[in-house]
Amino acid sequence: MAGGPSTELQSYQNRHLPEQAGIARFIEKWAGIPLNFVEAIGSWIIVRPMNAALRQLDGLSYKLEGTLLKRILQHSLFPVIMIAGFFIGLTATEAGASTESITTLALIPVVIGLIVAPLERLLPYSRNWLEGGNDSSVDLMMFISGAFWNGFAKYLIQVLFLVGMIEMLESYGHGLWPGHLPIVVQVFLFILIKDFFRYWLHRALHEVPFLWRFHAAHHSVKRLYWLNGIRSHPVEVVGQAILFAFPYALLQPSAEIAMIAILMQLTIGIFQHANIDLKLGFWEYIFSIGDNHRYHHYPDKKVGDSNYGGEFILFDILFGTFHKVKGERPHDRIGIGTAPNYPMTMAGLYIAPFLPDQKVFGPEGEPETEDGIPVEAELGELRSQG
Repeated sequence: MAGGPSTELQSYQNRHLPEQAGIARFIEKWAGIPLNFVEAIGSWIIVRPMNAALRQLDGLSYKLEGTLLKRILQHSLFPVIMIAGFFIGLTATEAGASTESITTLALIPVVIGLIVAPLERLLPYSRNWLEGGNDSSVDLMMFISGAFWNGFAKYLIQVLFLVGMIEMLESYGHGLWPGHLPIVVQVFLFILIKDFFRYWLHRALHEVPFLWRFHAAHHSVKRLYWLNGIRSHPVEVVGQAILFAFPYALLQPSAEIAMIAILMQLTIGIFQHANIDLKLGFWEYIFSIGDNHRYHHYPDKKVGDSNYGGEFILFDILFGTFHKVKGERPHDRIGIGTAPNYPMTMAGLYIAPFLPDQKVFGPEGEPETEDGIPVEAELGELRSQG
């Protein structure tokens, strides 16, 4: 190969300048001191006591291995919790809960966590995913900040005169929504339509390099568990909220349908990331959950750029981005292959998209290819071939 590996290696080295990595780590460490302090407090007050309590279930978890009870739980948990979630949502809306209630929206993940976190300890998909350093503290902070950025998105919609556009759509929307259908059909129809928009946005976040810079924050996780589904960069949170305003304005489902749909979306989302070893069967060909999403978090983008559905997997099947290997279970090594040392603090997640080259977070002197393979290893193969 003319000019070959040495030229290519030099190119990689030029793109991974040590001083750039040093600047990035300096900003992450010192500019984020207030956030890092809050993370530490959250770890001591919430996360460590919670993990200590959950560890008490480990003995029972080992006793469940190979039992009939475990097999029953593996097959039944998802449909049972989905049905329960629907009726809880229906009851809550009849009691006055709404999407405008901050208390309601804040309590939902708390209640789900109280149910799912013990189940992860009893039926873990990977015991390597049971605890993860500071990630729970960061995810709690990202959840709180996400509420703020969603509110900011509503403000932006007004400032950008999108409210006027939405009001223009409303007159058309009142006649479009099939309010005569059973409630359960309306709920899942709304989720399906919304998921069509989510599918294309999510696909763009992976396939457009500029957008991937922001979505990479979500893929920085080293384990999957019930809470880290909410880990998203503020730019993504705001963009998604603005995009989703349009189908809601056009279709105009009732507030009750929207509330139940949000609860069902959160429930499905929990099973996307939950570290629970379920036997989902045909459900994985309907919903974007379980092994589908574990493949999506593979560090190798050839596999990870798949299974984009937010709640349903339908559009992945229709548009050729569905990935599932028959008879195989995904491994538990996840993350960003091209940046294995991606920042794990909240401050680092915020600044990473704005760095000239996100690969500065890779091991020093060992840059990687797009597939997450060390460059020297790949170049060694090239040298042996030519």
